[in-house]
Amino acid sequence: MLVGLFKTIFFLITFYYLFKIIGRLLLPYLMKKGVERMQKQQQGAASNYQQQAQQQEGKVTVQKNSQKKSNHVVDDNEGEYVDFEEVK
Repeated sequence: MLVGLFKTIFFLITFYYLFKIIGRLLLPYLMKKGVERMQKQQQGAASNYQQQAQQQEGKVTVQKNSQKKSNHVVDDNEGEYVDFEEVK
């Protein structure tokens, strides 16, 4: 029983230092990649904003979504009824 306790403590200490060493080597690389990815996203968003801002001021453009074509006609007596109670 005492031998099992020492083995468990030994493995815990070994894994702790192993993860600590790997973390020091691997974490900066992962952080660098994450920062680079966020910078690319910000640059893409900034370029999209600049393209939209280059449109003439005061010019109105209407973009229609051609995928949503509906031939459904709504009658006058169709609709959504919402029951409510008056709160005093």
